[in-house]
Amino acid sequence: MAQNMEHAEPLLGESGEPWTNPHSNVSKGATRAAVLGCLDGLVSNLCLILGVMAPCLAGRMAESRVLFTGAAGIFAGAFSMAVGEWLSVSAENEYLKGEIEAERAHIEDHRDEENEELESYFVEQGLRKETARSVVADLESHPDATSKLLSFHTRFHWGVEMDELGGSPAVAAVASFCAFAAGGIVPLLPWTVPCSLVDRSKLLPPGGCLYAKLAITIFLSLLTAFAVGVTLTWSTPSNSVRGGLRYAAAAMMAAGATYVIGYAVGSALD
Repeated sequence: MAQNMEHAEPLLGESGEPWTNPHSNVSKGATRAAVLGCLDGLVSNLCLILGVMAPCLAGRMAESRVLFTGAAGIFAGAFSMAVGEWLSVSAENEYLKGEIEAERAHIEDHRDEENEELESYFVEQGLRKETARSVVADLESHPDATSKLLSFHTRFHWGVEMDELGGSPAVAAVASFCAFAAGGIVPLLPWTVPCSLVDRSKLLPPGGCLYAKLAITIFLSLLTAFAVGVTLTWSTPSNSVRGGLRYAAAAMMAAGATYVIGYAVGSALD
């Protein structure tokens, strides 16, 4: 029927040059881990910093506590995200491998029934019944027919390629760790400069350092959340500016709620 793809002639475009259809290279597991890690790092550490900062503004806690808390939050969250991604991707891969092996055994033991099921899948995709039956017959003519049939069953059942499954646990873990740390360090940057240095420089009025840090923290976090939102929605049908505003608004709502809770708890413990 169809010519083996390994020996097929390359397709030519209207200009006579070899035709290609490039798509973005989306790494399974790593992209999701990086996106979630960056946003989680930004929002969670922003919330953590503002929650601890509230008592500082009232003079009930030293500002250095914010720096130590934020730094600890970055490492704790980054390691937590990395371990979570490693375990979740590993578990998903193991589950899929078990299901695929069970499907392989089912194909070998119930060939006719599985082939009829595969024909019905092709018909659902728009092929005629006769064409679907011919496709399955062509697959059966190959020496590695079981593997080829299993490949189609795997795509139809779980939407994955047998050789790719759910992605690399190590890549997902590293991407998650780095992304969380990158996102988490943004709201912590203003706190790396002690207020004692700022007060000696007389750039701000007395007592204004903490409020300046609060403003810079919020501004940097808003800008980063907006940039992440714009980047994620840039190549989608959604409006990129609206996407950026959505991410920024969500981050600020979470941070505002944490600030109020931190202020209330700090007042209660005073």
